[in-house]
Amino acid sequence: MEVALAIGGRKVVVPAWVTEFESFRRWSHSAEFPEEGRVCFINEKVWMDLSMEEFSSHNVVRTELGRVLANLMKETKFGRFVSEGMRFGHLGTQLSTEPDGMIVSHEALRDGRVELVGGDTGTQTELVGSPEIAIEIVSESSEVKDTEWTMTAYFDADVQEYWIVDARDEDDIRFDIYKRGKKEFVAVRKASGWTKSAVLGKSFRLTQSEGADGNPDFTLEVR
Repeated sequence: MEVALAIGGRKVVVPAWVTEFESFRRWSHSAEFPEEGRVCFINEKVWMDLSMEEFSSHNVVRTELGRVLANLMKETKFGRFVSEGMRFGHLGTQLSTEPDGMIVSHEALRDGRVELVGGDTGTQTELVGSPEIAIEIVSESSEVKDTEWTMTAYFDADVQEYWIVDARDEDDIRFDIYKRGKKEFVAVRKASGWTKSAVLGKSFRLTQSEGADGNPDFTLEVR
């Protein structure tokens, strides 16, 4: 029996044959897979978010992170910043999701620790392996997933750092970098709002100001 979910006029139908991780991956590489919304396989379950993206606390923040990190990758030649929309899969832990961003080193791609794969057309639509950094921006509909489910899943998938941003509260912006501990991610200590990424060898701070249009604006500082 097919399962359908509709929110705000948007509808996703999960085919009846999608019952576990491998069948989910076959679906994700097919023409029937939805192009809008987020559909993930986490903790042996299909998770869907069809809600519309909030402008200031999500879209503007993600754009700023992408702008800074993509430029940083070109400057340092460390690797690539992978923006939202690229699927991330880890076969060993049966994880398939779409982070708000990832950083994968050129070395990992050259050595085959991370591979770019796709469906029958041969297009590269999925990053499989363990990227160095995974980034999530918290929204009302994704809070539990971003702060609990994916944190555990990314650790199990050998991701080196997990970055979480929560800009829903203008008076208390959260920008945290988590590094690998013995059994779970642990938060990196901050100094005057700065948080260091051991992977990139840089410190980062996210600040907020009022934009020229009156809406919140965000700046990701690097040193």
